[in-house]
This record gives sequence, C-alpha cells and structure tokens, in this order.
Amino acid sequence: LKVTVTDLVRAVETLDIPKILAAYADDFMSGAGRPKESLREALTQLQKNQVKVLVEKTDFEQATDEEAKLRTQIRLRYTDTFRDLGEGEVLVTDVLRHSLRKEDEHWYIYKDQRVAMYREGRFGERSANVQVEAPVQIPSAPDYTVTISVQRESDKTYQVMVSNYLEDPGVLPPPDIVTELPEQGPLTVTLTHNPQGRGEVVRITVITEDSIGNWVGATTVSKYVPGLSTEEGDEAQLDT
Repeated sequence: LKVTVTDLVRAVETLDIPKILAAYADDFMSGAGRPKESLREALTQLQKNQVKVLVEKTDFEQATDEEAKLRTQIRLRYTDTFRDLGEGEVLVTDVLRHSLRKEDEHWYIYKDQRVAMYREGRFGERSANVQVEAPVQIPSAPDYTVTISVQRESDKTYQVMVSNYLEDPGVLPPPDIVTELPEQGPLTVTLTHNPQGRGEVVRITVITEDSIGNWVGATTVSKYVPGLSTEEGDEAQLDT
C-alpha cells in the first residue's frame, strides 16, 4: 500500500498521466459524480496549462488488508489571465480523501471526496489582499452568510462579485451578487445553497478601481464548503 502511494505521488508531481490512471479502478467515481475518463481530461488540461503540482502531505486515515482511506493535500500553481489585466499567478490548495481497495494484490482508488479547497489568483499591479469567512459545512438551513474583508487603499474603490455553485462545474456560472465594498468594514452577503446539501464552492472576485474607474487589480478567491454528510464535513480545514 505504501509503495502504491509513493509511486502515485511521484506520478502526480510529474503529471505522468498513464501512471496516475493506472492507480484508479475502472469503476472510479469522484465525489462530484465524475468517472475515470473525466479524470483523464482534467489531468490533460493540467498538463496543457503547465500547472506545477506538489503533494504536500499524505496521511492514512484508515487501513486494513482490503481497504484504505488516504487524505492527501496537494498544492497547484499556474498562470492565468483576467480580462484586460493580463496574466497573474494562481495558487490552489486542495485536500482530498481517497478510498482504495485491494484487487489481485494491487491497490486501486475507487472513489474520492473533496475535504477542503482554497484557490487565490492575483492579477494587475494593485490586487487587494482578501479574506473570506464561510461556514465550515453546509448548514441545514437553506442559506448561509459569507464575510469578505479587503485590505483597502485610501484612493481606491472595490467592486465585489460573489457566486456559489456545485464543485467542478463545466462552465463557471455568472456571479449571483455584484456590489461595491462598503466604505468601512467587511461585506457580508447571504447565499442560498444547493437543495441537496452537497458540498459547493464560494467564489469571490474583488476588482480594484482607481479614482477615475480604471481597473488596476483583481483578486479571485474560491473556497470549498463541505456538504451535510458527516464524512465530507469532517476536519475540513486546510493544513498550512
């Protein structure tokens, strides 16, 4: 089992797609309901975008002779663009729980579950420092609040866009809320979560404008809010 994980870590960090896929069962299903072929497509996209991958931590949460659960923290770094502001760096920290089973003396991943995710992109010369507070888990109530704090500059104004959606959408949805940052204090918004209580992503975009309304910076932050199930919501913090 440890050899399988060591080989998989090496394959992930070098984006060796055939070796990564060899560690996944043919009936693999992701926590977002996607099959093994979707994993191939995602890995191919990472390779195409020249994403740098680092496996920061692996911990066995459970292991028997036939089954195991592995918690993995991965750091992704890549370059993206934001409208007229051009290129910027994006950092993603992703924590996944992989379920493995033993078949014919080999270990295979047959499902995974996202535990936590934080993504931040910085674009332009004046991208703001942004902090986002969201629930540790989807609540039983139909909605929840998110608080956005921005480190301001006195001569700048800030436009904020907020959306929430199920993880891994094919196309990012438009923002649900577009508003100005209050002159003082943080911005607090209320979002309605998906009716199934599944894990979802809160995405915040903060655009910095100068005194005449030109965009001079943008910060994008995405944070995963685990679903109602106990396993998904368990220990959903990121290790830093």
